[in-house]
Amino acid sequence: MAKIVKRNGSVYWIDSAGREVPSDYVPAQDKKRDALVEKLVAQARKLRTHIAKEKETMSRQIAKYLDSIAAEKGVDWEGATTLYNFDMSEAIAVRIYKRFTFDEKLNLAKAKIDECIKSWSPGSNEKIIALVNRAFRVDAKGDLNSREILGLRQLDFPDPAWIEAMELISQSMKLIETKTYYNFQEAGNDGKLITIVLSFPSL
Repeated sequence: MAKIVKRNGSVYWIDSAGREVPSDYVPAQDKKRDALVEKLVAQARKLRTHIAKEKETMSRQIAKYLDSIAAEKGVDWEGATTLYNFDMSEAIAVRIYKRFTFDEKLNLAKAKIDECIKSWSPGSNEKIIALVNRAFRVDAKGDLNSREILGLRQLDFPDPAWIEAMELISQSMKLIETKTYYNFQEAGNDGKLITIVLSFPSL
């Protein structure tokens, strides 16, 4: 139910502006809709809590399994993988998402890269300029694309300034968030694995 105040034997409903509306002046349809919305949202909230608990339980079981097989080899588990049942008709895809930011050394790396491009022969650096400009482009939120920037390190140039710039990029990296995602899959009618949808709007 919506917020209700009782005063001097009268009942008032509180609207979105915080005003007290006498119960007799609240249309029956509004009261019926209010009851429906609050009932279903409460069910959704309860379902969210249940799913969160189930996810936590499943996450622990998956982590325990991966840690155990890694421990057999004397190492710690790290990275993504896909686990299959015996006949490969069901699977759990484990994906790791890491979000990075960069400190002021990234600006030094960009300056070094610009030096490299200027020193190289004209005409041979157009594609490199395009790659660099794309890598250092910010999105609507003003954030850099870490994947694009880290991708520059795959370009192998013997120029000492370039090598120094790539080292500066590595030094500037700061891991700020790590998330693990689980994608549960089952075989469809054609035998191909399809995702078991757990997102309510996607059902």
